[in-house]
Amino acid sequence: MSRCSLSEWSVGTGREPYIRVGVVLPPDGNERMRADLPDRPYELHVNGTRAGRIAAGAAELRVDGNQVALTDSSGAKHRGTAIRLVPVETAQPVQGSGVRLHDVLTGRGFHWQKRVSFSLEGTLEFRAYEGRLLGINELGLEDYLQGVITAEMSGLCPVEFLKTQCVVARSWVLAHTEQKHTEWPIDRCNDDCCQRYHGTSYLTPRATEAVLATRGQAVVDSAGHIIDANYSKNCGGIIEAPEHVWFTSKTGQRAAVDAPAGSTARRFMPISDANFDEFLTGAWLESTDVFCSPAVVPDCDLPRYLGSVDEGGGHFRWCVEYTREQLEALLRRKLAHVFAEAGESSGPADEPILVADLPPRVMDVRVPMLVKLVDLRLRQRGPSGRASEMDIEYLDGAGRTHRIVVRSEYRIREALHDKFLFSSAFKVQMDRDEAGLPSRIRLVGAGWGHGAGLCQIGALGMALKGYACRDIVRHYFEGVDLRALY
Repeated sequence: MSRCSLSEWSVGTGREPYIRVGVVLPPDGNERMRADLPDRPYELHVNGTRAGRIAAGAAELRVDGNQVALTDSSGAKHRGTAIRLVPVETAQPVQGSGVRLHDVLTGRGFHWQKRVSFSLEGTLEFRAYEGRLLGINELGLEDYLQGVITAEMSGLCPVEFLKTQCVVARSWVLAHTEQKHTEWPIDRCNDDCCQRYHGTSYLTPRATEAVLATRGQAVVDSAGHIIDANYSKNCGGIIEAPEHVWFTSKTGQRAAVDAPAGSTARRFMPISDANFDEFLTGAWLESTDVFCSPAVVPDCDLPRYLGSVDEGGGHFRWCVEYTREQLEALLRRKLAHVFAEAGESSGPADEPILVADLPPRVMDVRVPMLVKLVDLRLRQRGPSGRASEMDIEYLDGAGRTHRIVVRSEYRIREALHDKFLFSSAFKVQMDRDEAGLPSRIRLVGAGWGHGAGLCQIGALGMALKGYACRDIVRHYFEGVDLRALY
């Protein structure tokens, strides 16, 4: 049965859709790239017209005005608004198969951002947008998922974890939510704002087995509707409620302790001012049965299980420290759109500015520049301890006090790290000088990511303990089951 596009797909379609993944986005800044074509036949399509076979070997792509110019390994040149490299025959993906694309940005805006090379099966399409390349990988959803589960985590993970990651990732795509890149002709991007996708670069037989074993399966609620199955790296011990991440409820998602029934960790549900210190640093952490903890998945074992671009441990617990001057400089840069330039009109000193939109926009009313930080206060915590609102109190150049309110766990994490803070489940510890101003600021926290839905390291811990895919899914999502949709 032929495939349909993801936009045309519905539960009643009964067939596998294909997906268009943005692997190179215009903001990445690529004006030219190299693509290595394997020694198997590919057709070249220019502006929708077949232009014959393209030679194997290194090809160069570059922006030429509002078009893309391609030079293949034989020296043949082609130019058009849309250049497509189409495999003549469908191949079973294996590690490293397909076209090798170089200088691909991954981890956009996060602490693991870097440029790498990925191998990609399926069709590759290139367009020019405002002087930069847009690269699209078009392929079947099941082949795409092989590249997702081996990018989000390692293909060396236990097969029951890989099956779980696969059905959750498939569900998120098929639920048709969070359309983030409508300005380009893609369904999803290849990075953390959608789902990581690294093609066949890290594919393993175990990952292929997991995708084949769960073909077409999605997480559904009691009415048979596909749920919006979110996930993050490490919940820190308590799964967060979606209301404290996206300010809306989601079917199948709720707050829960990431531990077996009867675990003593359940005393921390929900996090409060009274128990937060012990939750973050207490002696119970040394022998806890929380699935995402180092007591279940030791940090020394994590490198073989994490995705290839991840850096560091699982961040079950962490600490970030700044001097006041370092944090002031960071906040001035991250919140530049909030501050008025010298001489500009601004809001009254006693009126706080709310920063809640994504992405940052030019504010209608802005406040004078932050000169000296006075305080950080976290408010409206969710059950996992993740804050969804933060007050920044500071002095301007004239010594007047101002307050900025940062709303959403995402914006808090964005504001408090050079790239991106691990999570918003943290407490603020301050050393103050004789004038009462902060001298050193420590952020002591738990978890990696928004914490809602599936906890990837927790699901890994469950798989290592022998839990099956269906049981893992039902632990992280409430009132759900698995159903084959094609």
